[in-house]
Amino acid sequence: MGELAPIAIFSFRRPHHLAATLDALQQCPEFAASEVIAYSDGPRRASDEAGVNEVRQLLRSRKTPNMTLVERPINMGLANSIIGAVTEITRRAGKVIVVEDDLVLQPSALAWLNAGLNAYVDDERVMQISAYQYRVPEFAQRQNGTFQRFATTWGWGTWERAWKKFDAEANGWRDLIDNPEIRTAFDAGGVYPFADMLQKQMSGRIDSWGIRWSWSVFRNQGLTLMPPRSLVRNTGLDGSGTHSTLGPLKRFVAAPQPLQWHNAEPPQLPTEVILRAEEEQAFRRALKNTHALRNHHIKRALAKAGLKHFADA
Repeated sequence: MGELAPIAIFSFRRPHHLAATLDALQQCPEFAASEVIAYSDGPRRASDEAGVNEVRQLLRSRKTPNMTLVERPINMGLANSIIGAVTEITRRAGKVIVVEDDLVLQPSALAWLNAGLNAYVDDERVMQISAYQYRVPEFAQRQNGTFQRFATTWGWGTWERAWKKFDAEANGWRDLIDNPEIRTAFDAGGVYPFADMLQKQMSGRIDSWGIRWSWSVFRNQGLTLMPPRSLVRNTGLDGSGTHSTLGPLKRFVAAPQPLQWHNAEPPQLPTEVILRAEEEQAFRRALKNTHALRNHHIKRALAKAGLKHFADA
C-alpha cells in the first residue's frame, strides 16, 4: 500500500457546504498528492435536481488530475454510497479516508489520518482512525491521541482488514434487548443511547451505516484512534442534511461555536495501543455531557415552538 490513502468525498445536493469542504481539504498538504474519488449521489426527487446539478458543476470546475468524479445516475442514499465505495476502495487500495460534504478539516487532519493508517496497518486491534473528537476537558492540553472503543463518522479512515468485519446486518443486535450488560457496554457505560440508534436502524426507522459500523467495531472488540482535540467540524448541523435531527426546530437551537484550530502540526500518536481506564472515563463523561446538552437544546426548542407537552414527555 502507498503512503497516502485514497480520499473518498461524498456529496448530494449542498454545493455551498461542499465548497467549504473542498476549500479545507486543499489546505491539507497531502490532498494534492492523494488519489481523490468524489461521489455525487443522484436526486431522490425532482426538487433535488437543482442542488445535485450545482454540486456536479462545482466538482467539475474543481477537478484536478488526481481526482475522479463518480456521478450516480440514481439516488443510492448515503449509507449505500459509503458502504459500496469503502468496500471497493479498500479492496483495491487497502485503505481509505472518508469525508462527507459537510465536514471542514483542519490543515493537519490528513497528516493525522495517514499517520495512523500507516502506523497501525497490521494491528488487528485498531479498526479506525478518527479526525473527530468530542470536547473532553481532560484532553485539552494533551499532545498525543487516545484509543476508544467506538467508531466515529466525521472524517475517518480504515483498512480492508478492518472493513471486512463491517456487518451490514448487525448480527447479534438483539443481544441489546436480551442482555442489559451488553446494552450498557455498547452505550459507553450507559451514558449515550447507541443501542437505541441501532434498534431504530434494524426496525427500519433510520438508515445509518455509522451505527452498524460502531456495532461492528464493538462486537470485534476493536479500537478507534482519536485525536486529543477535534481536527474537523461539521457545518451540516443547520438542518440541511439528510440525517439532520432538528428539522424545523433548528432555528431555536444554539448554533455550535466555531472550532479554533490549535496549530498546524498533527497530534502525536500514542506510545502504545491500549485503552486506558482514566481516558475512557473522561471520554464517557464528555459523551454524557454531549447527550445531556443535546436533550436540553431539543427540549428548549420544543418549548419555544409551543410544543412544551412534547418537551415534558
